[in-house]
Amino acid sequence: MVRSFSVKSNDYMYVIYVSGLIRSILSLHDLINNKINAKEVEAERAKREKEEEVEKKQKEEELRKKVDDKKAAENETK
Repeated sequence: MVRSFSVKSNDYMYVIYVSGLIRSILSLHDLINNKINAKEVEAERAKREKEEEVEKKQKEEELRKKVDDKKAAENETK
């Protein structure tokens, strides 16, 4: 009877150990996926900011060109 309880206890401990290992592995997998997703989001954000900066520079250049053209037109009329 003692041996039977001992075997049963060992079986329970084994199940607890294996379930703990599985839970740890799944948590690590989720952590890695989260890190990968965070890097992708950061790369997209950096790309979007760069595109916005380029668009802003283009708009400034267009505005500057319009102002220069207007000044040139005013100088020609004088």
